[in-house]
Amino acid sequence: MSQIKSYLDAAAEKTGVEFIGLERKDGVIRNGIGSTVEDILGWNIIVRDKDGSCHEYYTARPPLIGMTQPVPIRCPLGIVSFDGYKIDIEEAVKIFHTQNGGDKFVEVSLSWPLTHPEAPEPYWYFRTNLGNNVVIGANSGQIKGYSPIVVLYMAQPK
Repeated sequence: MSQIKSYLDAAAEKTGVEFIGLERKDGVIRNGIGSTVEDILGWNIIVRDKDGSCHEYYTARPPLIGMTQPVPIRCPLGIVSFDGYKIDIEEAVKIFHTQNGGDKFVEVSLSWPLTHPEAPEPYWYFRTNLGNNVVIGANSGQIKGYSPIVVLYMAQPK
C-alpha cells in the first residue's frame, strides 16, 4: 500500500470521511534538529476530502505508534493535493546529505506547490541548521543550485 493511501485510509477510519489526497506533511523532529531519518518522530498530516475540505492529524513513525484524531482545518494556500510520489523520506535524507547547505535539518516538509509555470512534481523541503533551504523533487530526486538568498537548492523540472 502506498504511503499516501495509508494516510488517507487512517484518517477515513477515524472520521468516516472519504479523502482524495495529501496536501502536506510536516516532520516532527526530535529535539528540533536532526540528521537522520530516525530523528523524524512523526508527521503532521493534512489531507483533502472529496468535497474540498481539509483535515489535519499527527501520526507517529515506527517504531513509535499512535495517531491523533483528524480535525477539520482551513486548507493551506499555495499547494495542491496529490496521491503519490516516488522518493520516500529515507531517500530524500540521503539526497539532502549530498548537498553543502548544512549537515542537519530543523524542518522537513512534503507538498506540491501551486505555481506558474506549474510544478511538475511534489517537493521535499528541508531547512538546514544554517538557515538554508534544500528542495528535492519527490518523483525525480533532482536538485539544482540557486542563490542562497532565494533558495539554496531547487528541483530541476524535466
